[in-house]
Amino acid sequence: MFMVKEVIESREVPISEVESILEQRSGSAQTYEQQVALEHAKRVSGKPGEKLADSLRALNIVGERSVIKILEIMPRSPMTLRQILASERNKTFDDKEIAQIMELIKGKAK
Repeated sequence: MFMVKEVIESREVPISEVESILEQRSGSAQTYEQQVALEHAKRVSGKPGEKLADSLRALNIVGERSVIKILEIMPRSPMTLRQILASERNKTFDDKEIAQIMELIKGKAK
């Protein structure tokens, strides 16, 4: 049985990084939850990743948590994007910013 003794670092990571971490730890030492998470990561990580993340970060509009959520969900509509961005604290997004982000997503989703 795998037991965590101490949490060394806690941060949000993109699904592609989750896949990489879990693949490094694959084998009989993986828990059931880790195996399920790896299967899910493999299914989802086929979506555009780091290039889109870098483009979103370059806009300097959204925080890291929102970048990760956008990559996971890949919203197809401005309304869905606004729902993702609702978690940004002390920030409202105008139509121009939403349009910029949607253009990046549409360009990378092809």
